[in-house]
Amino acid sequence: MGLRRLLFVLIVVLSACGMQKSGLQLATDKELRKRNYECQMASSLSPAEIQVCQNIRRECDRRAGQGNYVC
Repeated sequence: MGLRRLLFVLIVVLSACGMQKSGLQLATDKELRKRNYECQMASSLSPAEIQVCQNIRRECDRRAGQGNYVC
């Protein structure tokens, strides 16, 4: 379980460094769905991780507005 948490934190931190809105728009539906699920299952997130998860949710909502309900 510790390795999974470490991997999740690493992914989130790396994503926070380089993911702008355009980056999330380029994410595949499968990747976006997976990252949204990880955000929903996570606990004790740092402020940076919370921001990344909010951006992911915003992209899910944007796609839903276009009729693409991936999350």
